[in-house]
Amino acid sequence: MAPLGLKAIVAEKIMNNVIKKAREKGKWKVLVVDKLSMRMISSCCKMTDIMSEGITIVENITKRREPLPSMEAIYLITPSNESVEGLIDDFRDPRAPRYRAAHVFFTDTIPDSLFGLLTKSRASKAMKALTEIHVAFLPYESQVFSLDRVDAFQDFYSPFKADVKNNMLESCAEQIATLCATLKEYPGIRYRGEYKDCAVLAQMLQEKLDGYKADDPSMGEGPDKSRTQLLILDRGFDPVSPLLHELTLQAMAYDLLGIENDVYR
Repeated sequence: MAPLGLKAIVAEKIMNNVIKKAREKGKWKVLVVDKLSMRMISSCCKMTDIMSEGITIVENITKRREPLPSMEAIYLITPSNESVEGLIDDFRDPRAPRYRAAHVFFTDTIPDSLFGLLTKSRASKAMKALTEIHVAFLPYESQVFSLDRVDAFQDFYSPFKADVKNNMLESCAEQIATLCATLKEYPGIRYRGEYKDCAVLAQMLQEKLDGYKADDPSMGEGPDKSRTQLLILDRGFDPVSPLLHELTLQAMAYDLLGIENDVYR
């Protein structure tokens, strides 16, 4: 039976396409993550399930870690400068690598520049696998997700960030495309025509989706399946909603209880 809800779908993808794929009977491994992938795992996977598949410890690639040269590592990381540099640094010294070998899984498509940097490094000789799993978003709830881009609003609207806006839109388009690919949806895209950046994002997203569709022609297909619609709106279309207070139990809990990162302490 197919999993129901976004969190269940992402959890199944991480377990089957990352953890179980790299598992070797009788061998324990280290799971190395970064900020986004750690939040992704925490949101939809149980640590007991991960540990039962041969993972002995979960480490953050940006923090100081003890070398474990007798163990292999599974890297589930974003294709960012910081994470790729951390991977390269783990195997920089051939006489004292941090781990015995590396199974590398990127959450998204790695840029050519970073891929070139990685292939020229000593880490490339230690890699047993390099895969892009295309899950570059945070599954908050069964029907709620986030791109986890805290600077996006400023990058999008600030006149002082005009030089980074296009890169931000490109990155957002790729993240949304991975969401559609994860859900196996090939939506029709609709956008607000009065705002030109909506059209720019729509075009970028369409190109990304076409690429995924070319790789998987069954994407968006199915018996009695109607085509989904994806709406792109800018905040100027509805400036009131962020100021409204939801009359729900969830909103009350966040107001009155000490909840941090969806955890009540």
